[in-house]
Amino acid sequence: MKTAVIIVAAGKGVRFGSEVPKQFLLLKGMFVLSYSLKIFLAHQAIHSIQPVINDKHSKFYEDTLGSIKNFGKSKKILSPTFGGDERSLSVKSGLFALAKLKEPPDQVLIHDAARPLVSKKVINRVLKNLSNYDAVFPVLPMVDTVWKIEKNRYELLKDRDSLFRAQTPQGFKFPVILEAHQKNTNYLAFDDISLATKLGVSIKHVEGCETNLKITTLQDLKRAESFIE
Repeated sequence: MKTAVIIVAAGKGVRFGSEVPKQFLLLKGMFVLSYSLKIFLAHQAIHSIQPVINDKHSKFYEDTLGSIKNFGKSKKILSPTFGGDERSLSVKSGLFALAKLKEPPDQVLIHDAARPLVSKKVINRVLKNLSNYDAVFPVLPMVDTVWKIEKNRYELLKDRDSLFRAQTPQGFKFPVILEAHQKNTNYLAFDDISLATKLGVSIKHVEGCETNLKITTLQDLKRAESFIE
């Protein structure tokens, strides 16, 4: 059973407000992207890593690889492919690159580079459940009071028990998620589980982790720093 991981690192970081894309910023002396590369490189169940980057960020990417001692030239890391303007287009680019391999993977994890502190435990939960499901993703419960606000209309969402925060990596049987993206021609998916649901495949959610936060703002970066010893 061959498992690949796509690391989506093609974002421009517009919301972050930095000239340097957030995946290439320094986090406690390491590039944000380096954290994801290192944990998947060290994971014995991962056979290959397909980075997806912006075509204007090649120098940032090369600097990142060069900073990873003993791992930067690993054969596990495939040549990067270039992403699109939207996340779903970047994932599709990564999937198509894997599909062109002489031996495409049997299953694939799709992970956002902006989540640098994913743990081995979360990765293992996703992989373990992929044995019995077509798609698996980590979630966390919604603990805050949630309001839906549209213009001047306010609606309290009372049933928090059915609301969850999705994380990555999201895992899939490779043919399933490849088909989902091939059939998607006009839907800009915020994540890949949303595409899988359209195929009616078996899906399982597993426990995520609070430290597996997504870096979107400077405050997120500072919070991530607080999690690193």
